[in-house]
Amino acid sequence: MNKFTLKILSLAVAILLWLLVVNIEDPVRSETYWEVPVTIVNESYLTSDLRIPLLVEGSDTVTVRIQAESSVLREIDRDSITAEADMTQIISMDTTPYMVPVRVICPGVSDENITVTPANIPIETDDLTTQAMTISASVGNTRPESGYEVGKLTVNPEKVTISGPEDLISKLDRVVADVDVSSMNQSGSISAPLHIYDKNGDELTDTQMSYLNLQGAENNTVSVDVDLWRVKTDINIQVESSGTPEDGYQVSDITTVPNTLSVAGTEEALKELEDNGNTITIPASEVDVSGKNADFEQTVDIEDLLPNDIMLARDISSSVIVSVTILPYDSKEYVIPSTKIDRSKQPENMTAVIMDDSVTVRVRGSDEDLENLKEDDIKLSIDTSKYTKEGEQEVPVNVTLPEGYELVDEVTVRVNLTPSAERQSEE
Repeated sequence: MNKFTLKILSLAVAILLWLLVVNIEDPVRSETYWEVPVTIVNESYLTSDLRIPLLVEGSDTVTVRIQAESSVLREIDRDSITAEADMTQIISMDTTPYMVPVRVICPGVSDENITVTPANIPIETDDLTTQAMTISASVGNTRPESGYEVGKLTVNPEKVTISGPEDLISKLDRVVADVDVSSMNQSGSISAPLHIYDKNGDELTDTQMSYLNLQGAENNTVSVDVDLWRVKTDINIQVESSGTPEDGYQVSDITTVPNTLSVAGTEEALKELEDNGNTITIPASEVDVSGKNADFEQTVDIEDLLPNDIMLARDISSSVIVSVTILPYDSKEYVIPSTKIDRSKQPENMTAVIMDDSVTVRVRGSDEDLENLKEDDIKLSIDTSKYTKEGEQEVPVNVTLPEGYELVDEVTVRVNLTPSAERQSEE
């Protein structure tokens, strides 16, 4: 056991001595760095002839081997190495593509201790062209502080002139300023980086961006003025209608889903909306009841009907479903809770559970009689005693009215038939 301890102690001492010698002696050794990216310098050597140099895909990196003291190599990584293809050093202007020597620069290491492979790389050229493009702004997935929405984005400058290789310029589709509005609670100006997309919807790579010169956008960024609008909830929806139903019928009621909205707007626009009762009106031109003799629904895009400087709040659908109730003359609609339906006639060993919260009963009578008719005067019942199939069923509702009244439409209710407790215990 003592010998084993001595062996471990000897190994530790040996390692410490080796580290001590290495640090004192600082021996020279070699290190290899793979796929070091090459950048083009002195592009103006060709752009004076309206040509622009381009790296060849697959030949745009080099392998660098550096010989130096261990202490120097410890401070070097691939990002600290610069590989440059100097266009003033083109080997021959008669070859296609041009072959250009690569020079590698590494802080603390002299040129004679650096080996680069390959020593020369191919450089293609393309015609230099210029195109002006407008700049759009996008907040992406960022959101301002709760209670606010982004109302307007104004980009300064509104357009950018892009110079670059003709083949790449011809593929450009749009320029977008990426605006981060996270947690903003007041309007202001933000510096936004530009992102350029091609006609396939793909963003340009860093290499492609390096070929472009964006005039008027310093460091490929622009200033964007962000106008924040305050959110206001519980805005009512009012519906007007046009036309006349079929003879003998009338519009009884018009409802919407949803019946309120949340919007955002400027202070002036919200004040004007408040003066109008915090109500947005769907005009009569949107809902035509001409010739109708039955209920109907219609979907309206309310976003197109909002006042100036008013917008829907985030995650609010622009679709509003308008439900129009059409009744015969001298009739009235009663909405009665399903708890008032008598369901005593049930099938043996089964329980009937009413699924609907309420049923709608339409009754015809004189205006005076309808005015006097109360919900409690309308008796409702269902008979499921002859039903044998479990599950949800559409069951007719028996409606008993006082003398002098007439039922306009048949009434049904959804019922779920399940085994009774006694039957479950037997099983």
